[in-house]
Amino acid sequence: MNNKDERQHYVSRVLLERFRHAGKPLECYDLKAQEWKQRSVGKVCSAPGYNQVLLSSDVNNTIEESFSKVESRLPKTFRALEKARAKPKTELEKSTYENWCLYCAFLKRTSLFAKPGAVVSFLAQLNMELEKGSNYLFRELNTPEDVISKFREGYAAGGRLIIESENVIQLVYRIQFERMLKLDFTEFVNCEWTISESPIELPMSDIGLVQIQLIGHKAIQYLLPISPNLVLDGIFYYDLGKNSPQPNIAGHRLNKVESEYRFSALCLSAVNEIVFSTRCSDIQARLEHARTMGVSFNKIVNPQVGLSAGLKNCDLKYRLQMVSVEEYVRFVHSFVLRRTRFFRPLSAENKMDSCGLLSSFLLFVCRSLCALKPIGKERTSRTPCCPSSLSVLIGFQYLPPQAV
Repeated sequence: MNNKDERQHYVSRVLLERFRHAGKPLECYDLKAQEWKQRSVGKVCSAPGYNQVLLSSDVNNTIEESFSKVESRLPKTFRALEKARAKPKTELEKSTYENWCLYCAFLKRTSLFAKPGAVVSFLAQLNMELEKGSNYLFRELNTPEDVISKFREGYAAGGRLIIESENVIQLVYRIQFERMLKLDFTEFVNCEWTISESPIELPMSDIGLVQIQLIGHKAIQYLLPISPNLVLDGIFYYDLGKNSPQPNIAGHRLNKVESEYRFSALCLSAVNEIVFSTRCSDIQARLEHARTMGVSFNKIVNPQVGLSAGLKNCDLKYRLQMVSVEEYVRFVHSFVLRRTRFFRPLSAENKMDSCGLLSSFLLFVCRSLCALKPIGKERTSRTPCCPSSLSVLIGFQYLPPQAV
């Protein structure tokens, strides 16, 4: 598992196996070519060296090794989830529930969106700290106080911080990984989970775990099919008091409208391909219909940059630079663009945020800042800590940036 440039998945192989009929390949719809391709589990949703870190001549595959350990405990989890679908409510064993939440955290952190998204959220947090006078992330970066002061002056004068590095997308992804993994784990532990049976076969997006903002409900919805006819929904409320870390999961059977909505979300979230167990004969008509269902997603500008970032050396040297707002926006939009809303929302209560890319990342930053602050004895005592085996990877040297 420590071979250089070996093929690694950005959607869990264990999950993909559950979509494959015995003795048959997966049916994958290529969105760019608009054609079907039969692909093996080993090659679908994977790329050479995707999760590795190259530091000079050293190959570090700690993320891949750590994720594999979580995956090895999934058979018991899937059995528990399959049983839960037929019951109004099931209380899972604590270890099973926490392993599931850690699995979801890894899915989110190793997705196609994770690498470009890491740069955007990293910059959003740094600039928000300059505005608010806090220094959580600056402190983690070991940034000298005099440098932070100069950055605050530049921000007050209308500037914004960006980061420069030889392989910036990989560097920031690695800086962010462990801290974001812990935050995601805590979020998933506190989600309201439902396992639902679908009357129609659902696909798997090459994003894996799909995230939707429910503006009316002030919540985030996560969608993850665990087989063609079983899908997990997780709801996390912005009002943290509405969430609970209790290891409960509800069972549900989707009606046709609910199934079609999830089918649409899974299809529209995909970047390069949509994975099916059985070829969908009317896929183009289904995609056209999906665009009327009220779900839209931000766009990765160049997916290939993230896919190939692990093949390049991760230079630890970087530079934080103050630029104009216009240059900052151009820099952010070189990684991720917000999707223009061009269709009718499904409902006023259950629609995607179209207010802009940066606003959604600022919301994310606010949640991360809240998570870094003490949340009280009662809440803390009920919320488990994320088991971390990533210290070897994340413990590389942070270099103080140069103020410009």
